[in-house]
Amino acid sequence: MNTAELERFRSKVVRGPEAHDCWIWTGAIGDDGYGRFWTPTGDGGQRMIRAHRYALALLTGSLEELDEFHVCHTCDNPICVRAEDGPSSHLYAGTAAQNMADRSRRGHHNKQPAAAFFRYETKQERAATARVLRDHVRAHGYDPEAVAVLLRKVTTGQQRLF
Repeated sequence: MNTAELERFRSKVVRGPEAHDCWIWTGAIGDDGYGRFWTPTGDGGQRMIRAHRYALALLTGSLEELDEFHVCHTCDNPICVRAEDGPSSHLYAGTAAQNMADRSRRGHHNKQPAAAFFRYETKQERAATARVLRDHVRAHGYDPEAVAVLLRKVTTGQQRLF
């Protein structure tokens, strides 16, 4: 990871103002709702890396160290790239089993119609939500209430239950 690549990555990240806020990826978003970042390869080509994997690799030191791991989100935001040492990080390296257990705890495993209340989204819905959030942050900057509205699909001013 060279300096120009790092600066290009950072130029696509908008950090929320609060200590618990997501860092929103404002670059490309794939059909699965996750951010995409391209890096050059040795042969003059390009390699696509999910933005959250790249963010955690910046913390761990290399992408290769993450090869055997999933990069999991604690925030349920597929375009969050907040990777830090300690409890403020929204990303962590985990096994496939840990990722599936975390997914299950969040209710994303249940495809029953009633599970929609618990934020189950298809890949297409997740991608659409991610793009709306990205476009809003690009146009207006990071507004914590607007981000909450877009992520949680709540109405403006609505208080969280938990």
